[in-house]
Amino acid sequence: MRAPDAPDLATQPAFFRLPGGAPVLVRAIRPHDAGPLQAYVRGLSPESRRNRFLGILSELAPTELARITRMDRPGALALLAFAANRRHETMGDTLIGEAIQAIAPGAGRCEIALSVRDDWQRRGLGMRLLRNMECRARMFGARFLIGDVLRTNTAMKALARKLGFSIASPFTDARLVEIVKDLSVPQSGRPCGEEFAPPPSIAA
Repeated sequence: MRAPDAPDLATQPAFFRLPGGAPVLVRAIRPHDAGPLQAYVRGLSPESRRNRFLGILSELAPTELARITRMDRPGALALLAFAANRRHETMGDTLIGEAIQAIAPGAGRCEIALSVRDDWQRRGLGMRLLRNMECRARMFGARFLIGDVLRTNTAMKALARKLGFSIASPFTDARLVEIVKDLSVPQSGRPCGEEFAPPPSIAA
């Protein structure tokens, strides 16, 4: 059974360290993040943008940017990951990743998508973001965690398998596969709530 305050906790900032020790803060997006988010998307390599948005684009359309920057509520949440290089802040200086999760009303399906800045890839951030989204989805009461992935995105498929997702091909679009995790299976390892505790001093 979920704790009574779980939905509120699921929208709070989270803090963790990557395997190399780099501190990261993750928080819900805010409307004034539109500029940094657009700059982040433009700065991704073409391959990273294609993997994230399942097609070719150079930047977010104004309507899509406005939609994402207002996804800050239970059930529809956009998250930004920052390299945390200040003392006990609610955000860091450098945007290094983003993620979106949305629960279909009455379906218990939490749809997810994420990206990591190219120079921060292969450092464990994608895994931690995916785990963080799983924690939040569990708190929201989701039954399944689901994402659409390009069949050619071998890194994301490998990461999903490592974290217990299955991979299916339910689409008529042969370019895509679906990653699925059943959240009714009890969580193993450290309680995810530890990530939502106030961070220690992270001064360099």
